[in-house]
Amino acid sequence: MLMKRGKSTIPVDEAWETGDEIDLRHYWSIVNRRKWSIIGLALAVGLLTTLVVFAMTPIYRASATLLIESQAPNVVSIQEVYGLDTRSQDYLATQIEIMAGRPIAETVVDGLGLIEQPEFTPPHQRPLIGLDWRSWLPFGMQQRTSPSPQNERERVVDAYLDKLRIEPVRMTQLVRVQFDSADPKLAASVAEAHAKAYIDSTLEARADATRSATEWMATRVESLRKELQASEASLQAYREQEQIIDASGLKALPAAEISNLSARLLEVRQTLAAAKIAYLQVTPVDGRGENLLGVPALLADEGMRRAQTTQATAQQTVAELEKRYGASHPKMIAAQSELAQATENLNNQARSVTEGIRKRYEAAKSEEAAIVAALNRAGQQYQQVGRKESKLESLQRTVDTNRQLYDLFLKRLSETSATGDLASARARIVQHAVVPRLPAEPNKRRIVSIAVLLTLLFGVGVAFLLASLDNTVKSSRDVEEKLKRPLLGIEPLLGSEALRAACTLGKSDETRETDPRFAEAMRTIRTAISLDSLDKPHKIILVTSSIGNEGKSIFALNLAVTFGRGERTLLLDGDLRRPSVGKMLGLPRDAPGLSELLTNRAQLSEIVIGTGVNDLHAISTGFIPPDPLQILSSSRMASALKVLAHSFSRIVIDCPPILPVSDAAVLSKYAHCVLYVVKSDTTKVPQIRNGLALLERVGAPIMGIVLTQFDVRKAEKYGDYDYGSYEPGAGPSRA
Repeated sequence: MLMKRGKSTIPVDEAWETGDEIDLRHYWSIVNRRKWSIIGLALAVGLLTTLVVFAMTPIYRASATLLIESQAPNVVSIQEVYGLDTRSQDYLATQIEIMAGRPIAETVVDGLGLIEQPEFTPPHQRPLIGLDWRSWLPFGMQQRTSPSPQNERERVVDAYLDKLRIEPVRMTQLVRVQFDSADPKLAASVAEAHAKAYIDSTLEARADATRSATEWMATRVESLRKELQASEASLQAYREQEQIIDASGLKALPAAEISNLSARLLEVRQTLAAAKIAYLQVTPVDGRGENLLGVPALLADEGMRRAQTTQATAQQTVAELEKRYGASHPKMIAAQSELAQATENLNNQARSVTEGIRKRYEAAKSEEAAIVAALNRAGQQYQQVGRKESKLESLQRTVDTNRQLYDLFLKRLSETSATGDLASARARIVQHAVVPRLPAEPNKRRIVSIAVLLTLLFGVGVAFLLASLDNTVKSSRDVEEKLKRPLLGIEPLLGSEALRAACTLGKSDETRETDPRFAEAMRTIRTAISLDSLDKPHKIILVTSSIGNEGKSIFALNLAVTFGRGERTLLLDGDLRRPSVGKMLGLPRDAPGLSELLTNRAQLSEIVIGTGVNDLHAISTGFIPPDPLQILSSSRMASALKVLAHSFSRIVIDCPPILPVSDAAVLSKYAHCVLYVVKSDTTKVPQIRNGLALLERVGAPIMGIVLTQFDVRKAEKYGDYDYGSYEPGAGPSRA
């Protein structure tokens, strides 16, 4: 079924499909088209891989598990001797690197004698069929071909490390030591030996560290002992020099003396202050008694108070007697004499008290000066004693420090010497290596599966690559995408019987045994041509192709037969170079045709023949002219077509291919529509485009593309196109 879109027609069953669905089906069809090639290649590669895998030497893997403790059991606290922080997060990684290093590998290689093992012998050194061919060489060449023992050992160690695997167990302190070998017993023995070699190496490292520490500490202890003796000798010499017996009471006596003198000085200064005040009070006094009454220092004296009282009494007596008696009265004289005596006594007492105050003041000053001098002497003595004590303490600290260091190193030396032979390793074997029963490599199933999978992927990739490189037209999708032209119809590929029926007109149209789908396709194309221009039907229909052998002539014949069912139709063979219509009509080679008409050798009525199929007539080519292009481009050709157009409703012209010759370009000037025939899955897209471009250059009315020799069975198988609903009873066609 076809539907119309502008002037182009496309299959109805493709018109409703969306882009994503078309793409998925298209990709699947690419893979499906080459599925047997892909599967065959995968099976071949899988079989070859299986043979190779089964020919490979099986490799066995043995494993020993170690526990590497982060804290070693300490018999005595001498962990500082080894200088190893086992709490560090990098400790386990460090031990794994040590375990995978060359020193341990060399120990195992030498201990097990792996240099002599056949597995570690280079292929060129292995005897060939039991014969040592190197013994046949001259002596000099034997020397040159034999590697040195050192190089041989290095090569074996390298091979050993290639077969060794050290794998930590996540989130644990366990480490697996694995070794691969073709000999399962050798694999187990090497894995076990490597684990033990690592433990021995740790013990040896600890022993070496202990010996080094012991030697160093012994030397250090001797040096500290000498330093301690020298410091003690210096301390004792200083004691003897300064005559120090009791260092603790060295400062006691000067300190007590200074304390006592300080207290006494305070008392003396208080006394001196009081004496100075009294002395300053009596200093201005002139020694007369009447001037002493206002001096507090003198009034404080008891004698002065009695003398003042006596003088006051005498003065009162004189005053009384002076009122009663005269100056020359004996009592008056006696009273005055007593007053003079009392005044004299008062003055004498004042002088005596003043002298006493002065003496006390001077005595206090002298005592203060003496105490200050004594206190200065005591301070100097205290400072001198302090300097001695400081030096003594410094010497004592030196002695104490040297003694502490000496005791510490002597204790560590004793501990290290006592535990020097103690084997306390940080690693131990928790799972010994056992002889493996099954090989670890090669994993035959995995290798074969991966090879088959990769081959399938490679095959699919190659299929897509070939599909992208394929430059032919296979379906209606390719016509629209690659050629950008409308598809008029698809002519299916016919079987041998149907092909013979389609190429001949020996039978009537009702008895021709053509493929039902082929007949339906021709009717579809006829309908498309008829509906393309209802007002002005296409009378002259030109059929051409890019190159030869594209089914152009068979298509032209059957299209003419289809039009001949209801319209007066003429099939004109315009291929004057390789004619085929006469052969299909069964005409003799010398029968007159188009060449005779164009060269005036025959009339039109002589060359038009009936075919016996409905209302179909035909004109063959006749003789082959030397210059067909000149004949076709003549005015007689145009005139002949005009006459024929009046007599026939449809004229189908079978033309030569457009690329080899220009006949189709010349005849296209007379045609009302041009049908371009393309052979499915054969003609290259560039050829088709070039042919269409040539026709477009001359203004040919190209109506669309007809896809011929389309393999319907293959298309239905791969899902490219569906013809099953056209003829329910139709049998499959043959390619």
